[in-house]
Amino acid sequence: MKNRIRRPRGERWGRLNRRWEQLLASRGYARWRAMARRIWDAPLWMILMVMGVVLGSIVSYAATRSTGRAPAPEVTTTASPSPTPQHPATPEPTASGPGLETFQAQVARIEARYDVQIGIAVTGVSPVGSQLTATWTAGSISSAPAWGTIDLPIAVAANRLSTPPPNFTYMLTKSISKSSLSSDDALNSFLGDANAAAAKTDEVLRSFGDRATTVSTSSSRQGVPAFAQTDWSVSAQARFASQLWCSSQDAMIRSRMQFVDDEHSYGFGRTIGSFIKTSEGTDEADRPVLRQVAIVPNDRAYRVGAALAVIGKKNDLADARAAADAVASRAFFGASGVDGGHC
Repeated sequence: MKNRIRRPRGERWGRLNRRWEQLLASRGYARWRAMARRIWDAPLWMILMVMGVVLGSIVSYAATRSTGRAPAPEVTTTASPSPTPQHPATPEPTASGPGLETFQAQVARIEARYDVQIGIAVTGVSPVGSQLTATWTAGSISSAPAWGTIDLPIAVAANRLSTPPPNFTYMLTKSISKSSLSSDDALNSFLGDANAAAAKTDEVLRSFGDRATTVSTSSSRQGVPAFAQTDWSVSAQARFASQLWCSSQDAMIRSRMQFVDDEHSYGFGRTIGSFIKTSEGTDEADRPVLRQVAIVPNDRAYRVGAALAVIGKKNDLADARAAADAVASRAFFGASGVDGGHC
């Protein structure tokens, strides 16, 4: 190894001084000094005007950005809820792109691995009655019985009543957080008989832009309420969830989706910051049918509405839940191309 030759300290300081003098004598330094002098000598009113323009630009830019957060709950002093604003129907944006194709291929592989059928949809948040972003869908099925997930629009309908049900918060906790089908039935009964309750819930679905789903009023399965057998597509569910995030008057309903019991916290419930409603049942062949509605962040921190349906093998609930975990995880990363939307 060669020894480094250390120069005397005085020589090193002399070189630094010469470089400093060269910098002070340069044209660039002279121009900078002249500019600084002009700013220093500028009148106060001109400096304040420039500062105002800069601050105004910053505020204007910040106002155009969407945080993806839900609006603050509205506080009212009357018992009458404010009506949900009606928005004109707009054509839904078309979902496309290589990201969507990759996501669909990933879901197909999960179906093959667990020998299940899956339907999943993801879309960005939107104001109630609007659809700002495209809906990504994947899987071999597009719909299934809603089971207890239909209690979300039922709860919204009950919240719209001039006199909400007594112990409404408790009922929401049992229905949404605890996934109690009997509590769903009790909540639905406050809307009237089967036909009246279905009409009120249909009205809520229409206000959220869903013109295809009709709540069932007749039951073909013993022990299963008619409304729970409503056929609700994953696309319509995802759009409902995305708009529920923006419905300030339904903040109490949305909050119950954040505290779901451990047994029903699989699937999108594994995602940090998720709001979910889970429900399970079986079809005529004793196959488990899982439904889940969720409002979750994706890997770009955008809030999205999501819906999941899984039909498993006969008497095999464990694999159906494992498939739900796998596909929800893929949605978190694979659906990162979904635009976040805004409220």
